[in-house]
Amino acid sequence: MSRPISDEELGRMIQNADVNDIDSQRRQPNEQSFVDGKDGWIKIKDNKIHVFSPKSGGRMASIHALPPVSLIVNQNIISGKANVSEEDTVSWELEHTPMFEISVSPDQMEAYLNLHTRERFEWNLVDAPASSAVTVRAVPNRDRVVDTVQFKHVINALEHRGIYKNIDKAAILNELESPTHQPIVIARGQASVPGTDARLELFFPEQIETIFHEAGGVVDYRSHRRIPSVHEGEVIATKHEPVEGIPGFDVFGNELLPRVAQDLEVTAGEFTEMNPLGQIVALRPGRPRMTGKGNRRQIDISNAFIVDGNVDLRTGNIVFAGDVIVNGDVQEHMIIESLGNVYVHGNVYNATITATGSISIDGTIISGKIYSGYFGVMFNRMYAASKQLSHEIRQLDMAAYKLAEEVAARQQTVRYSQMIMLLIERKFRNVPELARELLQVFASIQHVESRESEQLKELLHHFLNSTTILERLDEEKLSAARTLLEGLYASVCSMQEVEVHVELARCQSSEIKSNGDIMITREGVVQSDLYSAGSIAFLLENSVCRGSRLQAEDRIVAGMVGSDANARCVLEAKQHVYVRKLYNGYIIIGDHRHHVFETMKDQLFDAEFMKSRQALHPSVSGRA
Repeated sequence: MSRPISDEELGRMIQNADVNDIDSQRRQPNEQSFVDGKDGWIKIKDNKIHVFSPKSGGRMASIHALPPVSLIVNQNIISGKANVSEEDTVSWELEHTPMFEISVSPDQMEAYLNLHTRERFEWNLVDAPASSAVTVRAVPNRDRVVDTVQFKHVINALEHRGIYKNIDKAAILNELESPTHQPIVIARGQASVPGTDARLELFFPEQIETIFHEAGGVVDYRSHRRIPSVHEGEVIATKHEPVEGIPGFDVFGNELLPRVAQDLEVTAGEFTEMNPLGQIVALRPGRPRMTGKGNRRQIDISNAFIVDGNVDLRTGNIVFAGDVIVNGDVQEHMIIESLGNVYVHGNVYNATITATGSISIDGTIISGKIYSGYFGVMFNRMYAASKQLSHEIRQLDMAAYKLAEEVAARQQTVRYSQMIMLLIERKFRNVPELARELLQVFASIQHVESRESEQLKELLHHFLNSTTILERLDEEKLSAARTLLEGLYASVCSMQEVEVHVELARCQSSEIKSNGDIMITREGVVQSDLYSAGSIAFLLENSVCRGSRLQAEDRIVAGMVGSDANARCVLEAKQHVYVRKLYNGYIIIGDHRHHVFETMKDQLFDAEFMKSRQALHPSVSGRA
């Protein structure tokens, strides 16, 4: 008769997956050989354990039990193996798990019934032939029921826990009649009704809308920003007063006080006024804006969104659905996120700027991260994590398939989720971390939700810990997660914007990525990494590139590359690299690589030139 395999047995199989069991078919000696021999022996027959002592000079027989059997030798429960003789008193008992359990949610608002089994059967020992080492096993006799869970048992258990209110008797009866063996809510508290905070209702969008207009079959990309605007005398916002809450109680009858409603201080600005009804009225036409923090807000009218000074801790990070203009610097650890273009007229210090459009920086970038298009939003973590997790799930599924074959060969059974849980715990430990990383990426992205992403997020939650893996994951969900992951990283590759660029004067120790061209307008780049899906161009002949790596899907046009101090650069392009003066560097054109040691001027590196150089100097080719 087949039996479910335990976690311990399955774990040992996983750890020793490559070890062949060569002792599975050993011959067992018959009983007469033990009677005639001098060693002690044991047999199990008709629910009894028979122990025979060894003869002079013989060894004692050993015995051990498999759960749920517990062995009792001389009134002591033993664990592991024990040597016994006829003088020992050997008996057994069963360690039964509860037929049902009552649990309460951490917030004490719900009580659950978890029915493990409706009936408990009589258990009998499995007969075992004579042996010097016997394993005691028991199996249920499903023809003999010794106990049954009844409605009154559940009610008594609830009362014992002190749970009397809002008991769902119908749910209890349904579970007893048609068991699901899942936690069922059988009592609920009544949540307090929280007070309603004062709120400010706005009648204008807080962000600039990006809309492209088509005229005569041609899309006008220049006039795509729709800035919210109002007219004089228009109501642009209304303050709603707070409302007090209503108390509730938990499943034990304890009173739950509601959260106190918070008030909000709303003031009118220079070009607005508030009437007795709490309405904010515009005193002039323009773009409405809301400022303030905490429980203080001010509504005023502005004509444009401009950061007059620096982006720092005073202003906070800038997130705007349109163009952002900074007339000062972007200070350390600050972030600008734009759904349009970003223009910085000062410097960028150890900050991150992302834009779906173009980025222009007049000053110096030091230790900055500049991402044009979707690089800063989606490409890096989402692409890498989804692709790696898809690969891991594929390997995980293959490992589970092989493990299931081995379990079946041993004539045992195993749940699919049990295999997946133990494989993740012991050999695929990075799966939960990758799932958690992807969920964090999803949480940081706005306005890109889809049915597929919602399905994937739900499935990713199943991988976060052993409990959810065991309870929720099955073969169908694992396959669905892999399919969605493959679709995700494939779709991410196709989401790059076109016709964008990054324009900068100088940068040091920075990372620049653009879905379009990168243009260096002044001094150049030092110890930085630049990637362009288009071309990279240094506009001045004396612009420098030192200790940096430049990658372009099209071409690179550079000024002064490298230096006498051996600040080596790597320049990689698909089409060609043109350098006005090259001191030293590593040039990659497609599959062709060449390390240049000598000074070169006005040199064009294309596939034809690279082939000729490699033919003359094969020893200087290789990887950067």
